[in-house]
Amino acid sequence: MSKLLGLLAIAAACGDNIELTPDALVIPPVVARCEEIPFPAAAFATAADFGPIAPGTLAGWDPEGRWTLTGVRVGGVSSFHFEARGSEVIVDRDEDIPGTFTSDAIFQRIEYATPEGPIVVAKRVSDLQADGSLRADRAVCEGDACVVCTAKLVRATRNEGEGESNNLALVGELRSPSWGNGFTFNVRVAGTLAYLIRIDGLHIIETSDPANPVEVGSWQRAGDGYSNDVKIVEANNKRYALIADTPVDVVDVTDPTMPRLVAQIPEEAHTLFTETRGGKQYAYFGNYDGTCPMFDITNPEAPVRLSRFTTAGSSVHDLMVKDGIAYLNAWDAGLYIVDFTTPGTPVEIGRAPITTANTSHSSWATIAGGRKVVLHGGENYGAHLDVLDADPSSPRFTQKLGSYTTRDHVSIHNVMAIGDRAYFTYYQDGVRVVSLADPTQPTLLGYFNTWDPQGPAATNRFFEGAVGLDVDPARKLIFVADSPRGLLILRDETP
Repeated sequence: MSKLLGLLAIAAACGDNIELTPDALVIPPVVARCEEIPFPAAAFATAADFGPIAPGTLAGWDPEGRWTLTGVRVGGVSSFHFEARGSEVIVDRDEDIPGTFTSDAIFQRIEYATPEGPIVVAKRVSDLQADGSLRADRAVCEGDACVVCTAKLVRATRNEGEGESNNLALVGELRSPSWGNGFTFNVRVAGTLAYLIRIDGLHIIETSDPANPVEVGSWQRAGDGYSNDVKIVEANNKRYALIADTPVDVVDVTDPTMPRLVAQIPEEAHTLFTETRGGKQYAYFGNYDGTCPMFDITNPEAPVRLSRFTTAGSSVHDLMVKDGIAYLNAWDAGLYIVDFTTPGTPVEIGRAPITTANTSHSSWATIAGGRKVVLHGGENYGAHLDVLDADPSSPRFTQKLGSYTTRDHVSIHNVMAIGDRAYFTYYQDGVRVVSLADPTQPTLLGYFNTWDPQGPAATNRFFEGAVGLDVDPARKLIFVADSPRGLLILRDETP
């Protein structure tokens, strides 16, 4: 009893409200939060350095498997994966570094030596609740500060009430053993060829038999790069792939078995978009410096810059262009709507504040329910789909009309639309197809959960799962770039 009373005194001082009743210890609810504190000497050397806990709650608890962190984004980490080994436990199988496992807590501390000084990463799990959830604490200390986060820990599952799929069926899948590990970013389809962009470059895949996709060619730039996006352009009786990177690569893919670099565009692009208008072809780039340059690529081997629009954002993370009107996702500065119909003099015609999770990541303009709308999504904890009014003559121009969300601890990623149907990737919540017949009430038509929460391919990364997509409406196929799985081909069976 004296040990418990001592613990209560500490808890009262720290404000964690652990109380002792005549019968039992009352476990306080988890208050999800992140804070920065000075880097202390011998930082987080023991579990007690995270503050008091309710003792004995982990007695008999089976930690095996993956558990999701909820309530707050914990850096780039979304989950822990436990593997018990007696009195020790592996907290994350990617690290394979054991921590201690007692009836009070799981605790792991890792210290890395770097030229700039030590980096400490510590994790604690404690306070098993009656509903099966727990308290998770994580600290990352480097430089002169520690970022300490507390989150609610729950068993990793699919979105509540969902199975693997509904109205979307897996037809084919390809992840070549030769690709190795690494992120899959995006995909574009032209005819029966899928152009998949990965961390290791461009992969060209024949999908005439979608159940048996076959890689027919690949291209990788020399030296360092971060190829993140790809678009396909037809010109001069040839086909080209434009690949967002620094600089932008123009690759002749006319012969898919022998792609070759034919030009480079001196921009630092994260994403890109192309359009054909007035007999010319244009390319627009979402740059890391917050600008959007416009190029004439009527001859892709000799691109000509026409203009550059500058946002207040730290980057233009993504963009979509329709009839010369560009929708620029200026990350921390919201969505810009810019008129590029006079190529040399782009003009801002509207701006929407950030509507989802403090970021503007992806957008797509379409006509739905008889009105101009733009789909908008962020990329963060709580990021979801918002439908905004995109009609400059409307009194609600740039205002939110409706929204769709799954779970706060899973972020939406890329969005696109065909008429009044929205198609988007949602990281661990897979691929979603939503009806916008009534833009104020987006309605789920189908989904495919590409991510297996307890599967061997799942990791602890916050951004993991379905990332990019393209739609072939003629064949009723959806092509998905999935970070751990590679290329997935889904049949759209939505009503």
